[in-house]
Amino acid sequence: MSNPWIDLPDEFHAGVDPAHPERSDTATHMERFRSIRHGEAYLAWSRYQSIATIYDQLVVNSDGGFFIDRYTEMVTRVCREDAITRYRADQWVGEALCLRDRLPKVATTLRDGILSRELIQTVIARTDLISDDAVIADLDTDIEHSLRSRKGAWSKLTLRDMVDRLVFRHDPDAVRERRRETLDKRGVWTDNFIDGTGEITGVMAAENIRIAEKAVKALADTVCAHDGRKRNQRNSDAMFALLTGTIFECQCGRDDCDAEIPDPAEVVRSVSTEIVIHVVTDAAVIEGAPGIGWVDGHGVVSDEHVRDLANRPDAIIKPVTPVRTPPVRVVADDASDASSTEVVFVYPGAQAADPYRPTTACAEFVRVRDGYCIEPGCPCSSFDSDLDHVTEYDRTNPARGGATSSENLNAKCRFGLLHKTFGDWIDLQYRDDDGRLVTEFVTPEGFTILGDAETLEDFFPNLRRIRYEQPPQAPPTPRVIAGDDTPPTTNRLASKHARRRAERARNRRERERREEIDGPPPF
Repeated sequence: MSNPWIDLPDEFHAGVDPAHPERSDTATHMERFRSIRHGEAYLAWSRYQSIATIYDQLVVNSDGGFFIDRYTEMVTRVCREDAITRYRADQWVGEALCLRDRLPKVATTLRDGILSRELIQTVIARTDLISDDAVIADLDTDIEHSLRSRKGAWSKLTLRDMVDRLVFRHDPDAVRERRRETLDKRGVWTDNFIDGTGEITGVMAAENIRIAEKAVKALADTVCAHDGRKRNQRNSDAMFALLTGTIFECQCGRDDCDAEIPDPAEVVRSVSTEIVIHVVTDAAVIEGAPGIGWVDGHGVVSDEHVRDLANRPDAIIKPVTPVRTPPVRVVADDASDASSTEVVFVYPGAQAADPYRPTTACAEFVRVRDGYCIEPGCPCSSFDSDLDHVTEYDRTNPARGGATSSENLNAKCRFGLLHKTFGDWIDLQYRDDDGRLVTEFVTPEGFTILGDAETLEDFFPNLRRIRYEQPPQAPPTPRVIAGDDTPPTTNRLASKHARRRAERARNRRERERREEIDGPPPF
């Protein structure tokens, strides 16, 4: 049987010859990756279209059967053609009907390669409980607008948070009611497996889940380096010890084991007093105004949930700006800000004794702003990540660039930071014409990969009006964060930093040239 996909025109392969892929360079293959990703999304959209059409032909416009209903007939066609289970085929059918009947505009983003099928499933799941047709229609429009208007990549977590934020905006009462209903259904369940093991599941408030998880990991990490169990195995044993009050032991078998295993009850008391659950919200929400909050490790929560957390006896409420440090008020007048008359509040960004190190307030603000590690798709929390100077700080000549400021800092997981430090990639961070913070990653061969499209600035727009700068009197950082391209070089590290500064300056000029000719990208 012939396969027409083999003979696709060259443009579908982004210039790579399928018969001789080794003749194309890495940058061309990266373009091919992107083309294939868009193609996979289009094919998923096409499949959804055909499924919906077959549904109309076999189910809607047909008389029902006696022993086997028409819907089963339809699902059977899907599962047997793809050699998948009926459960998975039923998923495909349900998603196809949801996209056609509830989220037709979001479906077009799958067709155009903005979202993948996996991400479309996230949108479907997070909007599933909306029952009002008018609300779902407005939500469909707003989600599509966000997906098409943002410059950046969508990971599962950032997309989930964006959709949850819009769901709460359109149907806040339903969100609050669902939370109360879910809390009423909390409990503990067990299931026995045939191989002598079992599973225990507990449903509880998000903050209690974080505390319980922290307690389990804290006890599991007290063993010595020679313990032979994997992390999940140690977590399982630690959880049993905490639930039953029994002893948790290191299993290295060594006479000179140096592990100091605490009593499980002591771990619980210690963790309960030391764990920090980061919750970000507007001050007005705590005082009773409608709005949302964001819980590190969980995502979007309702205003009612935020106030419940704020009223806990162990809650500590801190503003994201220094209390005792008056800000410098600056009227924004560059194109990077949403309004030419918007007032930006500027605070000291670097420690006076060491300009390389950000102040505690600046570091906390950057983590609040980013929410997650800025590596596309990385689920690591910004509060568990390191802070990195996007444009490298020059210790020999700080005036060359790389300021310790909120606009030149972002959160990276440990791997992302080490890869930036020792690798040859270049990352960029700048504000676009709408004032949104954009991150980009440039591979050594010059291929640009966009960072996440969503930060907590999109949840709490007032964060865009806050800057931490070096020195504190300086105006807000210019739109493009890049140093000059002619620094002297004295060693290998300085040479690498100089090359990166030159590359950033070149990228900036190229981006401005493209926008001047073509205008900003559509999405």
